Order: sequence, then structure tokens, then C-alpha cells
Amino acid sequence: MSNYFIGIMTGTSADAIDGCIVSFENDFQFIESASLDFEINYKRDYEIAINLGHKLSSESEIIQRLEKEVNEKTINLINILIDKSGINISDISYVGFSGQTVFHTYKVSYQIGNPSYIATKTEIDVYSDFRNFDIKNGGMGAPLIPQFHHYLFSEPEKNKVIFNIGGIANGTHLKNNEILIASDVGPGNCLIDLVMTEKFNMPFDNKGENASKGEINQNFLDMLLSKSSEMNYPRADDKQDYYKLLDNSFRDISSNIILRTVTEFTALKMKDFYDFCEKPEEVIIHGGGTRNIFLMGLIKDKISGAVKTSKDKVPSQFVESAGFAYLAYLKKGELFLSK
Repeated sequence: MSNYFIGIMTGTSADAIDGCIVSFENDFQFIESASLDFEINYKRDYEIAINLGHKLSSESEIIQRLEKEVNEKTINLINILIDKSGINISDISYVGFSGQTVFHTYKVSYQIGNPSYIATKTEIDVYSDFRNFDIKNGGMGAPLIPQFHHYLFSEPEKNKVIFNIGGIANGTHLKNNEILIASDVGPGNCLIDLVMTEKFNMPFDNKGENASKGEINQNFLDMLLSKSSEMNYPRADDKQDYYKLLDNSFRDISSNIILRTVTEFTALKMKDFYDFCEKPEEVIIHGGGTRNIFLMGLIKDKISGAVKTSKDKVPSQFVESAGFAYLAYLKKGELFLSK
């Protein structure tokens, strides 16, 4: 069997699909990467699907529309990666396909995307349904990337926290080559993106520029902190867990102040986990949130350890897709055969 693996990831920010080719032979090798943006209506439809959650069936029109785009974008992305790398398709062992999460509980997780169809069309066996596989084996179904964090970043005599800032933020505490705890920790990009969509008619806050123009509304911030105070570790979050923290009162506050406040809240929830882990000396951050320069500055100001991104080993944007390739390498999901 070849030791090339493709990882495909689309997170709860739902703005793009990322993929990479990696190898785990003779240590980790990051070989090729590519991304494809979703169509303009995809994120809107996805948010509708999240709000409906359990009420949706696989036969619903909106799910079929979303799934078609995920499937076709995934197949296209796999072909792009193979063309860019020059690797023969027969030399790819497996694709690790995350799917697009619609809802998640500790008992069941539902993702958009048809791994069987993708396997047939690409002629590559696909590992997927990782979250339900993890639940069946005694886990919470999320976060799933900590195993890859351990593989890539753990070191003897080192104490560090690895943060992923996607739609939801998660953290992994590594100490002396062990995972002490791994958990979802806060809203990541999801509240920032929600405010940007509702108040600015834009999908995200580019570099945090809009948040940087606002001031913190302390009453609003205190409300967010109070409502989330019983969210203990470890846990697996759903975007709805954070949307429910907001009530109609926040809509009467000016747009930049709302955005500045939810950005502060996001940074504080990450600081909470860092403090819970007894303030390790090193913090590594990856994910789409690293592009929010203002948010990254807030995090660095609140954390005493040295903060850096994952770029020395994997470009920040592609850590999760590489992580799903690693889960396929470990066979930590359900296998969908190409023939």
C-alpha cells in the first residue's frame, strides 16, 4: 500500500473546502494543498440547515442541494490535488473526508456529503463518518483533530496547548508526549461570522478590521460569560450552543460594538482553557481564525505563553484537512470502497 493520503475538510465556517496530500512514511510530509470556495448561496443555505437541525431529512431539498455541492467540490478538489502533485491516483491509499456537520450531539452526528459517491467517482477508497465512529467507540465525536495534534506537536518535557480556530474553537493540552485533555473551548469564528452576516452583510470580518473599530459593551459581554459559565471541559460544541447565548437585546447595540464584544468573548473563552491547562509555556494556533489579526492580538495579550501558528509544520489553513488524512491513516472512521 502506498503511504500517500488525501485529507478533505470543510468546517462550520462553511466558506470553503480545503484539501491536502500528505505522507506519514519517514515522518510527516506535507506534499500538496488546494482550496475551493463554495458558491455564494452555500453558506446561507447551510445556516438554514443548521437552524432546522434534527427536523431535516436527507430527502429535503436544501440538504440535497448542499450535498450536491459538497460532493462535486470534493471530487474536483481531489482531482486538482492529484494533478498538482503529479502523484498517480493508484498511489493514493485513502481519502479522509470530514463531511459538513449539520448537527452534533453526544449520541449522534450528521454530516452532509456522500463518501460512497465520492469513492466511486474518484476511484479512491474513502474513510469518513469519523464523528459517529468516535461516538460508537466511547468518544464525544468532537473534537477529532487532537490525535493529529499529538502526532505532530507533542514533545518530551514540553507543555503546550494547540488551538484550532474554526467555526468552533477547540484546544488540546499536550504534556510530556501525552494528551491531558482535548475539548471544544469556545465560539471560534461562528459568532463573529454571524454578526458580520446580520449587521454588515459580509461573510467574515477581514483581519478583524470592523471589530477593531468598536468598543466592548460590558453588560453584553457579562451576559455572554454568564450564560456560558457552565460549559465545562471536556465537551463537544455545536454552533447552536453559541447562537442560543444571544438574545434580541444584542440587536439594539451598534454593529461595531456587538462585533468587538463577541470577538472579545471568543478570545476570553480561549484564555479560559489556557488557564484551565495551568498556562503552558507554548501555544500553537491554526485554522481560519489565524487570519483575524485583531483576534490573534487579543489572544496574545491574554496569554502569558509564547504564541505562534502551525506554519513551521503545516500551513494553518490545512492542519484540519491533514488531520483527517491522519484519521484515515489510522482507520478511525467508516470505510467506503471505490469498487
